Amino acid sequence: MYAAPASEKPDSENSERIHMSKTAKDTVRPSGASSTTPKREVAFVLNGREAEEVYLCGDFNRWVPHSLPMIRHGENRLWEKRLLLPPGRYEYKFIVDSEWVHDDRACNNVMNAHGSLNSVLEVKL
Repeated sequence: MYAAPASEKPDSENSERIHMSKTAKDTVRPSGASSTTPKREVAFVLNGREAEEVYLCGDFNRWVPHSLPMIRHGENRLWEKRLLLPPGRYEYKFIVDSEWVHDDRACNNVMNAHGSLNSVLEVKL
């Protein structure tokens, strides 16, 4: 895993990676929300994949397949999605043109109930 400020522009030299911000500001939910849990901005980046569409899916969105589309940057096959997440352990995968793909650049990948791998991200403040 490559750690860099979430505000840093991702480069296209690494095949796949996750950015976890060291300098992201902690945020709280609006005053109408039931909790004021601090959150950290995390940038998920997938590089080196030719694709028409890419989605991010994981514990943070209850594994809803098409709720978190990733944004393509230019023509360099770089895809990114930024989320504000409270501290914790999250499993996730990318969906690349309808194919579920784990992040082979993640620090940890674990077997799931379907016999494939999920990538693991630990968010700390």
